[in-house]
Amino acid sequence: MLCGKDGSPLMARRLFSEMICRELKFLLPRVLVFDLVIYIISLPVYKLCAEVPLGLLAGTAVMLLNFIILGLSSERAVERPIASAKGYMFGSYMLRLLITGILFFAGIKCPSINLVAAAIPQLFPKLAYTLHAALKKKGG
Repeated sequence: MLCGKDGSPLMARRLFSEMICRELKFLLPRVLVFDLVIYIISLPVYKLCAEVPLGLLAGTAVMLLNFIILGLSSERAVERPIASAKGYMFGSYMLRLLITGILFFAGIKCPSINLVAAAIPQLFPKLAYTLHAALKKKGG
């Protein structure tokens, strides 16, 4: 076993920082619940067709990818001078916008993906953090 200077075992290198992992642990269970609720709400209209769950899955995957890119770029931007950080964040924003655009294009062109179901998960982080803050404030 590999050990650090203090004798403690070395942890395997993480793919993401502690902050990103913490935020993903917060967000992922809530997103899955939101997906399930949206799917159940859509059942009377869309029955058991595969378009809605595929749209939710694609939208959730893109939302999580965009969330990770935002976290990585934010962490890297704070290590840069202001002018460089602004450009770096703008590039990251354009990349996230392009990824979202590809999702919407796929939703339009691919009949097996429901466009509305793919778009809804893009709102999940805002919903999750707003609900968390409101419940935390209400609870004391």
